[in-house]
Amino acid sequence: MTSTRTRGPATGFAEARIAAEQAEAVQQRAAARRVAEHSHDAGDCRELLLMLGLTTSDLPAGGARE
Repeated sequence: MTSTRTRGPATGFAEARIAAEQAEAVQQRAAARRVAEHSHDAGDCRELLLMLGLTTSDLPAGGARE
């Protein structure tokens, strides 16, 4: 006999929150990459990221042009 568990509202909420956080992280990395692609130098990139509330940790290695 197999046991079936019903998912409670808390489980559904937790899963939705995790999915939303993952989607936000993807969007932040994409935004940081776009900023890095169009920045004049590392200082410009850093300043623009700060304006957007992003950090350089959102960038892949070697993100900004020197």
